Amino acid sequence: MEASLESPLIFSISTSGKTGGLALYKEGLLWEINFRAKESYSQGIFKGLTFLKENFKEFLSELDYIAVDIGPGSFTGLRIGLSVVKALDLIRNPSFLPISSLEILAWNYPGSPYPILSIVDAYSKELFIALYQWKGDHFESLLSPSLIPFKELKEIVSGPTLFVSETLEKWEEEFLKLFGENFIKPAIPPLLRAGLLSYVASLKLKKGVIKPIKGEELLPLYLKPSEAERKNAHLSN
Repeated sequence: MEASLESPLIFSISTSGKTGGLALYKEGLLWEINFRAKESYSQGIFKGLTFLKENFKEFLSELDYIAVDIGPGSFTGLRIGLSVVKALDLIRNPSFLPISSLEILAWNYPGSPYPILSIVDAYSKELFIALYQWKGDHFESLLSPSLIPFKELKEIVSGPTLFVSETLEKWEEEFLKLFGENFIKPAIPPLLRAGLLSYVASLKLKKGVIKPIKGEELLPLYLKPSEAERKNAHLSN
């Protein structure tokens, strides 16, 4: 079945952050479930999929796209999420819409008058970051998702900037010391909601700024090797 760009049925899965979730979207949010990572991504995902199969008969028969939060973020969460959607790929062979967690964080604040610096903790005194800017109703990327040492962040911020992260409290005091009035904290913390992922995927489809891909092309945006990979590399040297 050819997917409709006017009102596609989109299933979304987000598993890269402190919050994870599933959503079903068609011209608006049909259904959404979100859960905390500590409550087990696997358990939340499969409970949600069971509910969908029982209550939304069109889920597998009419699905057009699967939107996926590809990270950066939790290695474990991303592996679980990618395993689930690739299993769905075997069932129906849909097209996938990959979107960075950093972009979804920024979409929590549409119309912000300030540049939006999205941050995901990379640990070891490193940060995953991206920089965005609203210009009217146009959302522009100023800096693509990157991995930087914490100490280099001062080279990125040149004026008042909205800092957004699920773990902003970890660095808040240091940000205030480094950036003073240029550090702007959002009034409401951001969430990596599956429903928001669906909405962004739908908008990007309509504007033709996202290219659907097949399952074999779908890859996580790790930006750095996992701890296990680093240990294996060390042992092999």
